[in-house]
Amino acid sequence: MYDGQYPPAYPQSYHHGPHPAIHEKLHRPRTVFAPGQRIRMNIIPMFLNLVVPWTMFVFCCGITSFQIMYTRPGMVYGLLGFVALLWLISVGVAIWARRYDPEPTWFSYLALSFGIAALAGTLCGMQNFKIYSQRYYELQDLKVISHLDVSKERGSNVLDAGIVYFANGNRLDGQKSWHFKHQTLYCVAPVVANQSAPTTQSYDFWAVGKDCCSISSSDFRCGPFWGSQRARAAIRVLDDRSLPFYRLAVKQAETLYGIMSSHPVFFTWSQDPLQEVNSWNLRAFKNFLFLCAFSFVVSLFCLAFITFQYAWIGRRESAYEVDIYSDPMWRSGGYRHGYDMRTGMYGSNQAWG
Repeated sequence: MYDGQYPPAYPQSYHHGPHPAIHEKLHRPRTVFAPGQRIRMNIIPMFLNLVVPWTMFVFCCGITSFQIMYTRPGMVYGLLGFVALLWLISVGVAIWARRYDPEPTWFSYLALSFGIAALAGTLCGMQNFKIYSQRYYELQDLKVISHLDVSKERGSNVLDAGIVYFANGNRLDGQKSWHFKHQTLYCVAPVVANQSAPTTQSYDFWAVGKDCCSISSSDFRCGPFWGSQRARAAIRVLDDRSLPFYRLAVKQAETLYGIMSSHPVFFTWSQDPLQEVNSWNLRAFKNFLFLCAFSFVVSLFCLAFITFQYAWIGRRESAYEVDIYSDPMWRSGGYRHGYDMRTGMYGSNQAWG
């Protein structure tokens, strides 16, 4: 009858180190190619840990990139707050699992990847909206004006203009261009009719650009169509951070050339403004698709990496193995080195009691 002591075939004192069979087990090669115990991977949590973070990225990036961000920003921020609440719940579940479940789980990885994906999606979406979508939706709310003659029209009458097609004979006057420098060089040039002064006596329509003119002379070279004879259209500039510096550039041009600008309105010179504006919306959508595809690849790579790490854990003798040569309890005889009837193995890590 087994009495809890060492089997007769293997008499050994626990004060003299592990049995040779145990020593052989402890010195097996610990690689993913060596036979040993495995932690079985459940395909369902693996699939969820791939799809959930990617879905959160797509959701956060989508609601911050397009029209809902322009028309209903309050709703967008409310949805982002709900996503943040879900993330806090996942963090709480992960903390509970690490405290009360000794087995390795996916909860910690899910909480981490969920938070990173939601934050990255929000930042990428807002940047995409700021650069492309916002300008597109702002111009959609303004008018398209055709055959505008700058010699007869005042700027105060077209403050709701988004896209303007000028009348024949209207072109840029590079001889009256000037600039204002504040870190960036803000360049302006008036739009005139037949190179003559407007009958309104006010130069109210200005083409603008950044870092595209000379500092010492009248030399306006902003945009790809500044020298085109067929370009006779413009897109309204609505950048609130740049408009004050363009106005200062116009003030300096007024002083330098002895002209007046009562209600300056700023545009970027263009040949096909509708095509250019629509390209912003298309570019925003293409960026969104690229970000979604890239985030899926990143999510798949991270999942493969963490799965590989779990595989290393599963190849060990135990997921929580004790190093017997550095553990003072083993060296002082605090563990049995005998035969474990439950596992059928030598070298059980049960505490001596």
